[in-house]
Amino acid sequence: MKPTKIKTILIGLGRIASKLEKDPYRKKPCTHMGVLMSSWGKAHFEFVSGFDSNPEACELFQNQWKQPTVNIPNGLFQKLNLPTVNLAIIATPSHTHEGIAKECIKMGIRHLLIEKPVAMSSKGAKTLEQLSKSNQTKIWINHERRYHPSYLFVRDELKKGNFGQIKSIRASVFTSAKNPGIAFSKSGGGPLLHDGTHALDLIHWLVGKPKLVHAKMERPKKGIVETRASAYFFTNSNIQITLDVSGGREYFQFELDIHTNSHRIICSNDGFQFFQSVPSKLYKGFQSLELYNPKGFPKPETSNAFLGIYKEIKEVIHGEKSTMEGTLSENIQILESIESIYRNKK
Repeated sequence: MKPTKIKTILIGLGRIASKLEKDPYRKKPCTHMGVLMSSWGKAHFEFVSGFDSNPEACELFQNQWKQPTVNIPNGLFQKLNLPTVNLAIIATPSHTHEGIAKECIKMGIRHLLIEKPVAMSSKGAKTLEQLSKSNQTKIWINHERRYHPSYLFVRDELKKGNFGQIKSIRASVFTSAKNPGIAFSKSGGGPLLHDGTHALDLIHWLVGKPKLVHAKMERPKKGIVETRASAYFFTNSNIQITLDVSGGREYFQFELDIHTNSHRIICSNDGFQFFQSVPSKLYKGFQSLELYNPKGFPKPETSNAFLGIYKEIKEVIHGEKSTMEGTLSENIQILESIESIYRNKK
């Protein structure tokens, strides 16, 4: 018997929910609605309605997707009677995630996909975790790189020992303050919470929770969110980690630079590069790093992180899989790492 389609609502109809699907350069689908309206998505999900507090956003969404929407007056979400669905996707501004998630759980929705960060603090995330456990609600947080075939390849090869043992990781997230969205606003929480959370998620995913040694924060004025956050960590296995999250650049750059005892792996929004140790052509008796293409690395056309997380949601809801990536407990640890930077800044 064919499984029933998963009835789904989308709360928040902005960039990552819908609008970015019109970006001609991004690999599709690249939004929540893009997945749900894809041929694969339509086969497994039934879209019920979209919700937003902005009437213009509702109108743009209807024009783009020809799907129903509901305009929610600001602050009145808790008074709204949501339809009976299997899955709610929360893609609203960061500071609203926790409250909306709680209301969805109270209304009986048992599966939630929430944009990062899941809450503005680890305390808020822990409260949400307790509520989800008592109501048997499963929660995914959209750290989509965990589902990207290229990142999965790197992690799997590292686990197998094919790339050697990790010695250090340099993580950088650089963006511009000219068109930053909410990353440089109090509601967005600053670039560390808004964008740096992706880098810290991958660090936790690869090596576990690191211990902060030193942190520095730059703010143009007191009470304003940071323009730069840098941190220095070590793991229990003595892996050195540096993190730099900042604006003031005329470009966007997301990168993990992983060094092992025998390899270097660069994971970037510009692509992936792999280097291996070989006898040096520059210095007699030395080893140097040489660029190469590892066997089995996924082809670009097969790589899509958004489809990956939705495939897992489908499998878990239908009982085809029991484990989940990026659990709420892990996201609490990520928020704790971020808070340690804020707390110990110089």
